[in-house]
Amino acid sequence: MGLWNTASKKQIRMPLAGEFYVIANKEDAASAAIKSRPIAIDPASKETFALLRENLHSCLQMQGVHSDCKDTANNYVPSRLLKLDACSEGPPRIRICLPDKPTPYAVLSYCWGGDQAHKTTSTTLAANYINIRWDSLPRTIQDAIQVSLNIGLEYIWVDSICIIQDDDIDKQREIACMPRVYNESVVTIIAARAKSAREGFLHPLDTSRYQDSIFKLGFKCEHGTSGHAYLVRERQYNYGASDPIDSRAWTLQESYLSKRIIKYGSKQCSMVCQCSPSKPQIVDGWMLDQSYDAPEIENIIFPGSKLSVSPEDIAKWKHYYKEEHGTDPREPSEHTEESEIYSNWRELVMNYSTRSLTVPADRILAISGLADRIAPAIRGRYVAGHWENHLPGDLLWEIATASMGMRPKSYQGPSWSWTSVNGSVVSYDYMPEDAATLKVLRVEIELCDALAPFGAVKSGLLRAQGKLVKARWNGTELLLLQGEKMLPLSSRHFMASLLSPDTTDEEFIRISNHFPNPWDPLVARYADTTATDRTKLPAPSEYDMYLLEIFPACATTGFGTELDGSRGLILKEISVGRSDQNSSTPRRLRRVGLFNFADHPSRESEVSIRDWEAYTSNQRHCFDDCEMEEIVIE
Repeated sequence: MGLWNTASKKQIRMPLAGEFYVIANKEDAASAAIKSRPIAIDPASKETFALLRENLHSCLQMQGVHSDCKDTANNYVPSRLLKLDACSEGPPRIRICLPDKPTPYAVLSYCWGGDQAHKTTSTTLAANYINIRWDSLPRTIQDAIQVSLNIGLEYIWVDSICIIQDDDIDKQREIACMPRVYNESVVTIIAARAKSAREGFLHPLDTSRYQDSIFKLGFKCEHGTSGHAYLVRERQYNYGASDPIDSRAWTLQESYLSKRIIKYGSKQCSMVCQCSPSKPQIVDGWMLDQSYDAPEIENIIFPGSKLSVSPEDIAKWKHYYKEEHGTDPREPSEHTEESEIYSNWRELVMNYSTRSLTVPADRILAISGLADRIAPAIRGRYVAGHWENHLPGDLLWEIATASMGMRPKSYQGPSWSWTSVNGSVVSYDYMPEDAATLKVLRVEIELCDALAPFGAVKSGLLRAQGKLVKARWNGTELLLLQGEKMLPLSSRHFMASLLSPDTTDEEFIRISNHFPNPWDPLVARYADTTATDRTKLPAPSEYDMYLLEIFPACATTGFGTELDGSRGLILKEISVGRSDQNSSTPRRLRRVGLFNFADHPSRESEVSIRDWEAYTSNQRHCFDDCEMEEIVIE
């Protein structure tokens, strides 16, 4: 088939393989049938600002496609806002103000890209109440101010200016208020395409990478008139779909918590109303590329925003399910909604943990706003990144090997929490809490700020009762210590499949009496990243650890399958609390990793069948004769 390429001005013969987007110019006769428009190159054009103003007004007035937008009265007053006074000539006048009554305002979500020279500190606060020089602001904040004024908002909240950055008390208080700051703003302006505050986002888009994939075709309209349509390769359109902001941790909750977002991406400008079940959305060209890291989370944050489902749709879905799976779908129980919300939370944590933070200690803070809004739906106490009513199953998190790093020098959370270490969180399949052998007695959390229950913590103790066995790894075998007896649990060939460290500098992965060491890649990464002030210690000859069973062999998973072995935590004793077996003082331990005896790796040729059978048998039965013991995990 011959297609006319608009860039080369030549006809190209090619098979129509794959998927194409179809677009038409607004003034073309084909535009009546084809609603997608060419990309708008200038996001700061009068046409784009007019489009945004029109749709924002429609949403606020609940008109047209925005008739079901569920906006609530704005009764919240942020501690500080930027007051923007437009000038007939030159840039606007800007200052920090202390609003004394609710006022419509915008919020900026952006990538800092390092320290911010313009940030408000205790020293600059007084001067910023009077005036903030335009040329002292980075381009991204300047662009956000221009957007705010062009859509009719004279106030904007910017974190680096509206929070006193060198005042820990002010930061804790303001971070605790961030859910309301974003949720009750008129709109959040997302500078998605800017890698840093210096870049800005209102400069023209680069369309050069699309030019070779846009083809022009004649189009016969409904009433006999002729027009033109353009085909755009779907693969080329989606190339490099992620924007810089999609890799930042803080910006995830900022997007979810907002009623409306105006997103300036690398491909287009779009506006979405998240306060409506139908999610009205407009773009300045092409198709909307809006996705969520966790399905339905926005419907939890904005109660009542779920679409109603008709009986006909339910009947169709049940028919499809039976055709696909051969059985009728399980009817939802009274607990279904909460379990689904919890499942969404787990997925949200996994996606969130892949994002980066300028300050690693913010790991618990940058998701606190979402936890705050989801808490009423989960109906449980939030404890350092976990939900108490979903313990102990929620303790079975793991850090993906590729993202694993050294243990943080600064305290980020208790060792049993995923917030205590850095890297991408991976969770095992959902396990019903009543299948666990570990019984959580209580969780004691000391908050950094009593008024911020979803914020940072000073300490966290998990008191539990469970089955605990002592084991020793000597570089050759993992041995179960039972008095004078030592029973083999694994050889070095399978250790990397059975034990997962939380960080690359755990001692047990550096024991390498025999090569190859199963954790060689982690050991190499540890050696490469060792800082001068944390010199590499020589590997010990052996390492004693405790294995704490959470779910036993034969426990049934949420999918109805049985475990073939135990799953639980690897712990290191902090202090020996008991002088004898009958002492009432519980052991104090910290988590260093995860063990999984449920998924047996394939037998290696170097391991005899007899040894293999002994390993798997000892793994399956190592907790059989254990009595329940009270412990404290810090």
